[in-house]
Amino acid sequence: MKLIDVLVISDKYDFTTDFVCLDLEQRKVNYLRINRDEFHTYKIHIDTNNFDISIMMGKLKYIISNKALKSVYYRAPIFLRETNQVESSVEEQLYNEQWMSFVRNLLIFEDALWVNNPEKTYKAENKIVQLKHAKSIGFNIPYTIVTNGNPDLTNEKYVVKSLDTAFFNINGKEGFVYSNIFQKEKILNANLELAPVTIQEFVYPKIDIRVTVVGDEVFATSITSKGNGVEIDWRIVKDEVDFTAISLPDYIEEKCIRLVKELGLKFGAIDLLKTETNEFVFLEINPTGEWAWLVHTTGQLIPKSIADLLVSKS
Repeated sequence: MKLIDVLVISDKYDFTTDFVCLDLEQRKVNYLRINRDEFHTYKIHIDTNNFDISIMMGKLKYIISNKALKSVYYRAPIFLRETNQVESSVEEQLYNEQWMSFVRNLLIFEDALWVNNPEKTYKAENKIVQLKHAKSIGFNIPYTIVTNGNPDLTNEKYVVKSLDTAFFNINGKEGFVYSNIFQKEKILNANLELAPVTIQEFVYPKIDIRVTVVGDEVFATSITSKGNGVEIDWRIVKDEVDFTAISLPDYIEEKCIRLVKELGLKFGAIDLLKTETNEFVFLEINPTGEWAWLVHTTGQLIPKSIADLLVSKS
């Protein structure tokens, strides 16, 4: 039987989590990683005598207890978002729903430090909520409309994107909706009645900047192509762009840290734009953003920073 200090919740093939776990192992931290896609191989037990959780993995037994648990690294997709299970069997639906509920009930460990707390993440994922908080602390934000009606547009170009991150299952393959640039006339002639869409001021020329905030540490990366900013969503041409570690002005770093804290988070991946006049424009924050590619391309010590945070209560 082994009491756990740090709990990691992820998926078996999440390489981002691997970075953190490797750092925890090198520090000889007493941690346990549980993977959502392997839950069926575990034997769990919770009762109301002390609200501890026991997990059997093969012949090994682990205890997660309020008395011992110091922190939780939550890397799994947000369980509060409903998933389309139309094509799933009853057994698959039961598996997904009940194990999601198990993960939700891990919130009984209220005294642990969560990176990030799923309840806070659920709120922070909402794009208009993000923009409101960013504007309130002094960030420049692009003028943004959310509508399923006939918008009043004055500029010639706009960025159009989904209100929420949009994933689709199309003939067994995963589809993802990127941000797109459209002329005003095309938007005005489109049928938007089915669902609300986000229409945002088009800012260009610009340079995309990814800011990764871990506690009070900030890692900033510029994203360019042959030294220039990318006009379209850079993820569409990600194999053609360069990632460079940069320093931000102190006042921008402070705003990034403050935004993450105001949203109740410990970690946040923030997307900014830097304009020709050296202004910084806030686009969005992802509470569960990927960062492994930054370790590979820039060598930024993000996993060390996360591990530092996870062991900070010890």
